[in-house]
Amino acid sequence: MQEAALELFHEKGYDGTTAAEIAARAGVTERTFFRYFPDKREVLFNEAALHAGLSTAIAEAPPTLGPLEVVVWAFQSLAPMFEENLPFAELGQAVIAQTPALQERQLAKSAAITQTIAEALQLRGIEPGIARLASATGMAVTGHGLQAWVLEPSSPLVEHLEKALRALRGLS
Repeated sequence: MQEAALELFHEKGYDGTTAAEIAARAGVTERTFFRYFPDKREVLFNEAALHAGLSTAIAEAPPTLGPLEVVVWAFQSLAPMFEENLPFAELGQAVIAQTPALQERQLAKSAAITQTIAEALQLRGIEPGIARLASATGMAVTGHGLQAWVLEPSSPLVEHLEKALRALRGLS
């Protein structure tokens, strides 16, 4: 369904595409579509697995890591999920860049992920203010690493994330 949606968004634009058209292109009923996605924009923002993966990875991170390193380590541990979704992410980002309502949803998604990270850090005993700072900073580092990786996917995502963390350390 995700592939069908992206094809239609590319062909007709986001606003010109309906959930019924996505379902038909994917060869499923509209009812099936809505079992997986509450609306068509969630085809681009289905982040439940990311929230769960980050929470688990943060809980399992080595105890010797500092809060920021835990966040980067968690994203690195999820690199296979990002790498698997690279073709969809590139197309999805193009659709989002052309649609203001989706840009707004992208910001909300980022805020929700940042909150999930902060809560998971607090469960590790990290003070709430430091957890929020590490979460927001970790999201910035990860965003920088992801952007670099999309431009140069021949290097593994893990390396781009590590390079972004080193760059941040160089700023201080």
